Amino acid sequence: MTVYLTKVWGFGIPVGPLQFSTSGWRDRARELLSDGDIVVLVGTKGPPTMEDERGRLLGLMEPTLEPVMWLDFPLQTLPHEFTETGEYRWPYGLINRRAWTLLERPLLEEVSARQFNMDAASGIVRLTGEEADAVLKLPRREAELHSPFRVIARTEAHDIARRRNAPVPTTTRSGVMHVRRLAAYTYAMQIHGASTSAFKIGWAFDYTTRVREFNHHSLPGLGGLRYVVRFIEFWATARQAFAMEQVLLRSFDGKRHPANREVVHGISYEELQSAWSACIQRLRRKGGP
Repeated sequence: MTVYLTKVWGFGIPVGPLQFSTSGWRDRARELLSDGDIVVLVGTKGPPTMEDERGRLLGLMEPTLEPVMWLDFPLQTLPHEFTETGEYRWPYGLINRRAWTLLERPLLEEVSARQFNMDAASGIVRLTGEEADAVLKLPRREAELHSPFRVIARTEAHDIARRRNAPVPTTTRSGVMHVRRLAAYTYAMQIHGASTSAFKIGWAFDYTTRVREFNHHSLPGLGGLRYVVRFIEFWATARQAFAMEQVLLRSFDGKRHPANREVVHGISYEELQSAWSACIQRLRRKGGP
């Protein structure tokens, strides 16, 4: 087991994911981390970290390598956590397996004589064996984790969410109304092999089956198109999943393919990622679609 350090503005309970400002810093952490590794969170020395937490060891996390976005969690946010253009500062995360709050919170200088620079604020830095031993000896208490339903559905199995719904009734009208209340996903698939950058946007009760169906018909093994899921968002009802699909497609009206209006082309992965996050943020701030 290896212990790493990262600097934060605070440590709240329930504990959310291990967060990063860019996908590059998250990718770097995924390269470093192994199963069972620990990350200690240290408060920065200035505001907005609360005065009694500045420069102190605050808590521990045991992250997985499962990437998530901040909107996957019902995090309580504050104005200073957004940039001047309204973008959240740490949108990229790794799901935690466990977390602990430290019952004693020594200053970092009491654990290490080293200077930790920008890489500790943006990413994670490996501690020496002596530093790690000092951290692991501190008394701690296990902390509750944020575990929103859509993250459980993503990381364990999509049918966990669906098993909570009763079977569809046999009558047509009541069946349709019931289906609208079933849990579902909005998804975006990247289309490899197309003449230009293209993505299929839609919604489904089971996105894994949907992508298999697309690839079965397109025959990528024989040189056809290949569909790869890039983004998914879990919604409590199919009505909500459909609503997000429509809002997202409308945001790319000028880029929708004339042969299939659920395909947008001529946009980059980063453009879709930005629009995807903005769409979810807008819909959830309004209380859902």
